[in-house]
Amino acid sequence: MKKLNKITFFSLAMLSIVFSSCKKDFLEVAPTTAINAKEAFSTPETIAAALTGIYDISSIPDFKYNMILNSDVKGGNVLLVSGGANYGRFVNGYQFIENASSIEPNYYWTYGFRLINNANQFELYIPTSPITEAQKTAYLAEIRALRAETYFWMIQWFAKPFTLDPEALGLPLHTTPVGPDGPFKSRSSVREVYGQIVTDLLFAEANIPASKTSIYRVTKASIQGMLARVYLTMGNYPEASKYAKLARANKPLAAASTLLQGFRAPSSEWIYAINSRTDDNAGFLTVNSFYDPFDIGYSSFRVTQSFLNSFAANDVRRQQLLINGAPATRGEGYLINKFDFNTSPAQDQVILRSSEMYLIEAEAEARQGVANEPAAKLALQAIQARAIPGTGLSVNTGAALINEILLERDKELFGEGHKFFDLLRTKTPVTRSASNSHWAIVNLQPGDNKLVLPIPLGELQANPVLKPQQNPGYANQ
Repeated sequence: MKKLNKITFFSLAMLSIVFSSCKKDFLEVAPTTAINAKEAFSTPETIAAALTGIYDISSIPDFKYNMILNSDVKGGNVLLVSGGANYGRFVNGYQFIENASSIEPNYYWTYGFRLINNANQFELYIPTSPITEAQKTAYLAEIRALRAETYFWMIQWFAKPFTLDPEALGLPLHTTPVGPDGPFKSRSSVREVYGQIVTDLLFAEANIPASKTSIYRVTKASIQGMLARVYLTMGNYPEASKYAKLARANKPLAAASTLLQGFRAPSSEWIYAINSRTDDNAGFLTVNSFYDPFDIGYSSFRVTQSFLNSFAANDVRRQQLLINGAPATRGEGYLINKFDFNTSPAQDQVILRSSEMYLIEAEAEARQGVANEPAAKLALQAIQARAIPGTGLSVNTGAALINEILLERDKELFGEGHKFFDLLRTKTPVTRSASNSHWAIVNLQPGDNKLVLPIPLGELQANPVLKPQQNPGYANQ
């Protein structure tokens, strides 16, 4: 078995806060890797260490990395090699056959609520901690942005899309710490959860210091990028466009050549990312490993024939799908060379970049009607002209323009965790055919139960309030 080049999950979180979001130990952190919450806020040093611990939860490979990969493999442009040597990872997700005992829903729920509860501990204890008022405000802004980001990831997996049914069951909404004995909460609506996400992000935007500039930590630009993504998902197109412009304002698009450098280190357009070091990295569980075409990593992700054909011959991004200058296949689908896994097991993982912001702006403007189409076309051209120099403004309008933008999202952002969520928010069927390289054939219409993950069995057993609120189509066993 390929080994992880990563130290123990919580080695950077030795001062992280003890908590549990349920009665049993389903979400508990072992006492040997944590200290009492009040002690964690007793000095500036322990506060900083505790926040590092929260970022470390966010970087656990079974959380964000896994969600990015799972979104890709469910989306249709990417497929998982049948019988691939990745020890069963994403096989259930690719086939849409998860159940309450499946590992991915368990990961997302466990680590998501662990991070959220630690953030809530911060919000509770920071006001009385021995630091300046300015430092308190900065910490609160950062932690509320992290809570919002986590809720956003989770609501997309465990609930129906906002654009489909905002009154559907969402997630338990926790903004205060939860101990071993509760309090237990039922699921709030999708609308209520998104409302809290927006509230937290707006607070964070207003209060995060301008001095925060590291792309590996929350900054004003990354908060604005999160808001652009959230508003697009909600169908609030004026706000989506507004925040996309703000997020990319000081993050210019990098040269086209950077798109061929392996996505393992930041370029000028990276807004927010997970830092990876040689002594603390996700090893073979990174995005780069699964997309690696050389059988150095897990090398089990491919793209379909139709996706390969969607790139023009002179599109620089088509080179991300070429091996030694030509398309190459090994079993199903075609190999991908977008992500470098050869140089080092430590590859930074991009979460937000300016190219996405241009595409959010383009789509959001186009969806507001013909009067906004000139702005949509300008934003779209920025991405298209980098990929194919000399590309002029689109001649499309209406639905054709929106479809062109969505195709550009596919080509620009594949491998970065967007496709499945794009299908959900646009209420597009998830369909696959055997004639397009896929070995798992699906035809799922918007609202199908299989498009939402089940609440994990362990949480249902620990929290009796949630048991009658399991997502439709899943048994509580």
